[in-house]
Order: sequence, then structure tokens, then C-alpha cells
Amino acid sequence: MNLQIPPIVAAAAGKRLVWDVDKDLAVLTADGPQASDGNLRKVIWSGSLLPAFELETDGGANYVKAAVSAMKTTPETGEFRFALDFGAYGSGSLLGETTDWGLRFTRLETNWTKETRIVSFHFGTRLMTQVELSRAPRLDRPFWSDWSSEGYCVPVAGSSPTHSFFRSWDMGDATLPLGSFGDAMGTPYAAAFPRPLYAAAMGGRHGWLAFGPGEIPDASMTLHLQSVTASLRYAYREDLWSAPDLRNRQWIEPLRLAWGDTGYEAFGRLYETFGPFEQKSPHHARSFICTWGDFKEGRFDLKQFERRVSRTTPADMVIIDDCWESFVGSGEPHLERFPNFEADLDRLRERGYEIAIWQSLGWTDDPAASGLTEEDLLCGPDGTPRQWRWSGNPLAEGGYHYLLDPSSERTRKLIVERVRRIMHRWRPAALKLDFGYGFPSQDVCVPRDPAYRGERLAYALLKLTCEAAKSVDPAVTLIYYGINPLLRDVTDLINLDDLGDAGDSAAHEIAGHNQRCLWASLAAAHGMPVNTSTGYYWDTLGPILLDTAVVGVNGLTIGEFDVDGKRITAADQARWIALQTWHRRTCGWKPLWLDADTGSLQGEPKLISWGRLEATSEGDTTASAATTAAEAALTALALRNNDGAEAKRYEQAPYLRFTGQWAILSQDGLDLKISKRFVCIPFSAGTLAIDGEFSGVQAYGAVDGRLTPLDAESAFSSGPPELRLEVSDGELSKLAGFEIQRQSLTLLSTSVSSGNVEYGLSK
Repeated sequence: MNLQIPPIVAAAAGKRLVWDVDKDLAVLTADGPQASDGNLRKVIWSGSLLPAFELETDGGANYVKAAVSAMKTTPETGEFRFALDFGAYGSGSLLGETTDWGLRFTRLETNWTKETRIVSFHFGTRLMTQVELSRAPRLDRPFWSDWSSEGYCVPVAGSSPTHSFFRSWDMGDATLPLGSFGDAMGTPYAAAFPRPLYAAAMGGRHGWLAFGPGEIPDASMTLHLQSVTASLRYAYREDLWSAPDLRNRQWIEPLRLAWGDTGYEAFGRLYETFGPFEQKSPHHARSFICTWGDFKEGRFDLKQFERRVSRTTPADMVIIDDCWESFVGSGEPHLERFPNFEADLDRLRERGYEIAIWQSLGWTDDPAASGLTEEDLLCGPDGTPRQWRWSGNPLAEGGYHYLLDPSSERTRKLIVERVRRIMHRWRPAALKLDFGYGFPSQDVCVPRDPAYRGERLAYALLKLTCEAAKSVDPAVTLIYYGINPLLRDVTDLINLDDLGDAGDSAAHEIAGHNQRCLWASLAAAHGMPVNTSTGYYWDTLGPILLDTAVVGVNGLTIGEFDVDGKRITAADQARWIALQTWHRRTCGWKPLWLDADTGSLQGEPKLISWGRLEATSEGDTTASAATTAAEAALTALALRNNDGAEAKRYEQAPYLRFTGQWAILSQDGLDLKISKRFVCIPFSAGTLAIDGEFSGVQAYGAVDGRLTPLDAESAFSSGPPELRLEVSDGELSKLAGFEIQRQSLTLLSTSVSSGNVEYGLSK
């Protein structure tokens, strides 16, 4: 069919996507130097965009790809409408629009001619020709993925060490889950953060394209890699299960495309399409100490835990993690492990900690004890309840859990009553929710009600838990992992999660945390608070805390001592206490890259020195997280000088010169250039010089978990035209940081352009 349909053209961010609908070939290009063939543009990505389906009809599997039979466009708005032809299988329609950020499909409808079950739904596939079939490595599928680029970006898709960027040929045939499903669908196990992404990106040297749905889909969402090409696949497996409607289907916002120069920028532009956003309440920006590091090693003495942490690591709350329940999903304490559970929690509160409680979203170990039957659980095609664990190796002994089906009214009632009981009984400040990715795929089980299937399974359990908790305490904080804005209404705080999954070494954990901070900033940009986390090596704490100064609030998962027998050092205690006291308490910020690589096919992300740009001062809570850079204040810096003794200066902050490593945080919400009160925390021996006139400098140490003023005049000197701080290796164990008072200044002008910050000041 050839209707001579005019191409769909979407231009944004210095790039242009041209979709030849007749050929179903879309190409995203960027301006570039003239090539020898006269081509002025460089290809970023290419592939088809019309939807395709694997269908089960009359007991057989069939592949059908949409063709356009008619088209209507509205040039003034960029809207278009296609009438779709699926041949003998039926017809449909596709509505979409070009935007100032890219392209989106707003609605897809299908009308089948006979009762039809969807096996899978694809963007980016086509039938192979007979010649192509003769080259294919398998005979059971007549179609192939056709999205092509130099490589892929799927944040934290690999571990040991953490990987987010892959060349097109690096992974061969692979299935990368983009939503809430974990290793059950082929991903390397990398814990939860930053899942669910509901997105991925493709690109290379000339730019990147990010893609994903605008609504949480009722199928599992994966990036399907085949040799050097890819497709976006929504798996249904209705050949095994019932379908909501065997004749007519509708999808809202099944695909959005946004692009930018880098993978990070493309993700950011895609996530911004869900805005504008309101910032989350700063009330939810809570630091924590988690018991998991001790519990996983069989150390369950909460009295000893309380004695240790109260002297070394103050925090807003203690998370009572997995192992606290009599069985997973009971909501009752394991009294053999914790015979004095109530008294232990009371002592933690007396020490100034609030309590947070871990809950698995969809697991239960003893359905009968909870009043559940097979009808309330996820079952296989034979009706037998399925089981799953953190790793789906069926040969493993122990650790498996039954799976809750939210289709069941009894299951929903159980979840609500359990959460409310926990909230009333222990008054937790937060619930840490876990294992939304801990389900097998629709290849073996699905909820009975199709409304809860696919990516909606974990979301439905999150929503049930969130609403039940907030019905008791509207101020409770719900902690989860995914960075996509579609999770904003069921999550209050994003946690960087278990860094042990970055790799079993201190070096891997440091690099993994550093990279996770980059991806966490995507969520911070839409107003979400973030707290960081450790892994299981104490040597990682210093570098983690330095990045935490920009990202948010402290998080500690490691136990009393690590696998090398090490414990927290006095210097790290001082840094922890300094950040607990002085951390930024606002939500909604964007990063300022000073010396950073956001990642590419040439290397993984690495943040050396970077900062935090906030919309307003702390006194103004009305601004949106989408405030432009020109309106932003630089309120926090993580500075690393890895070049030795020579002082480093950045053009974005020319008033600073430093050696060593420092965190600098505004305490009054004003830009560090003009802040009247800010703090400087040393992370290594070094010097820090700051231009300006200052009225006071106070050094602090850390004693019994509190900052204590020190007499440290030799560590600094002040006088026109600068303040100079100097710290030696020997002073790090007793020095937490400096609080600086600046003389009153009047801001003349502030502008940010192309990453440069220019200021004019007068007394």
C-alpha cells in the first residue's frame, strides 16, 4: 500500500526526526559537518514506528504489523490521525502529535475481526523477507527488531561494576526489563534502584533518543535486543491467560520519544514531559540507618545496635529491615529473634531516632496463616501457586515466597489491614517498600484481573500500601526506588538502595554510588527527595558522603563491621554528623556539572566535582522544580581535586580555589557566591580559598554524635580578599567542618548561561 502520505517531522533540541510513514522508516538526525557525500546531517537513530502484534487466533500464533490506510493532519497543532489496517485481523487507529520536545502517540485502538489474544505488542519490528529469513538464527519468529543506533543506555542495567551504556553489539540477544520485573525477565540482578524506569535510550556520538510510555502499561515492558538492533516489547502472553476484551483494545500514551545530546539529557527531556511538577515536602527528606547490614549477618541484637549507632551516626530514623517479621508478609515481629521488640523500639526513640519499617510489597511466606487461599495468590496455568525469591534460580533451597494477587478482594483487604495495623501499633515515620520487582514474568503467572497485569502489578500494590498508610498518618514517608515521574503519587522518598549490587568490592561500590547519584538527579529534577545508601565496605563511606552533600540526605546500610573486619573511622563519623546537621533540606534541584562525564559509549558516568542548583531560597516554597538555570542558586558543591598539590578553580564558581576534597553547603538557601552562612566539610587533607570578606569562622568537631565547637584558629585565616582554610591528615579525625559567616552583601546581577555563573557584588 502506497498512499504517498507526507512525512511526519518533529524538530527539537537541534535535532530532527523525519518519519516516512509510507515506508514506516523514522530517522533522527543532528546537524553536523558536511560529509564527503554532501550529507549535512548525522544519523542518531532509525527504525519503524507503526505498532505490530504477536496474536493468538484459532490456536495459532501470528505476527501482524499495522499499515496506514488513511491519514489526517492538523499542521497548526502538530496532531495527526492514522486509520490502521491489520489485514484479515482487523483495523484500528493511531493518534499522535509532534511537540516542542519530540513525538508522542496519544492513543492506539484496535478492532479485531475475530476473538484475539495478544501474545506481545511491539514498536520497532518488521517482517523479514525470504532472503532475510535465510540469514536468521531462529525459525519460530518471522519478524526482527529494526531500531538501530550505535548503542543503548539503560541506567544501572549491569553490575560488577555498574554499567549503563552498551554498544549495539555488546549484549547479543538480550531482554532488558525497563519496568518492575527483575531477573525473571533476563536482566543482570542489580537490586531495585533506579527501577522502574519505564524508559530506555538509544544513540551515540551525535545524540540520543529516549523512549517510553506516558502511562503505566498493563504488560511487562522490555527492551528486546537482537544482534545489533532493538525493539520496545510489551509482553502479554494472553495465549496463556484471559484477555480483558477479545475484540477491541485501547492504549493511552503507548509511546513518547524525546531526544538530546547525551543519554542523560534525553532521559531528562523525556521525564520533563510529565510536568510541570510540584516539589515534594521537605518533610520527607529523611536520613536513615538501616539494620540490614547487621541482620543479613545474623546480628539481631537491637540493644547493641542502639548503643553503637547512637554514639556514632545520628539520623532521622532507623529502618527495621527484612528479618523483623515472624514470616515475610506477617506484619508481626519475630519474637525469637527480637524478644524485646517493643522495648528495643522505645530505646531507639529515646535516642532521638524515629522508626521506619520494611515491608515486602507482594510476598508472603504463610498464606494460610494470613487467611489466604490459592484464589488470593498468583498461580500458574495449572492453578498451582507460584513462588519467587530475589533470584529466580529454581534449584535454590529456601528463601522462596508466595505471591499476592491484588485481583482478590481478600488480598487487598489483607494488605490494607496489615499496613494500618503496623501504622497504629508502631507509629512509623516511614515505610521502606521492597521487592516490587520480585515477581516472575507473565510466562508463568499473572493477576486474574487484567487491570492489575504487567507493570500495573507492582504499582497497584504500591498504591494500596501508600493509601492505607496515609489513611492513618498523612505525613508518613513512603520510601521506594524508581525514578520515573509516574511513581510520584505513590512514593515520597527515593533511596539509592543496596550498593552491594554494584559489585563485591569497595571500588565497585564507590563507582556504583557515584553513577547512581547521576541518575538520581533525574528524579530530583522533578521535585523528589533522595537519600543515599552504602554497601558493605566501610572504606566507601567517605566518597559516598561527599556526593551525598549534593544529592540529599545520609543513608547507612552497612553493619557494625564489614567483611574485612573494618569499622567506621573517626573521620567518617565526623563527616556523617556534619552532613546530618548541615544537609540541604529542600526538594527539587538540578545538577551543575563542574568536572563530570554523564556517560557515553566511550565510558560510564563519573562525577568528580559537581553542584546542586535550586530554584529559590528556603523561604520560598512556591517555585517549580522546572525553574530555569537563570533563576537557580548554587547551594551545594562536591569538590574533588585529584591532580595533586596545585589548586583547582572552576569557571562556574571562580571565587573558589582548592586542593583535596571538600563539600560546601549553603545554610540560608542563597547561592554560595553570596550566602551569608555556609559550611565547608573537608574530606581529605587540603586547602580551600574563598574570595570575599567574612565576619566569622567556627570550626566544629564531633563528640558523642553531636557537633561541638573547636578552637582551631590555626586551620584558617581570614582577611581581604579571601578566606583560607587548611586541613592536614592528622586533623581529619577530629574536624567535622567549618561554619562561615559572610559580611552583608547586595546582589547586583545573577545569570547562568551555558553552565557559566556570573555575579556582581557590592557591600
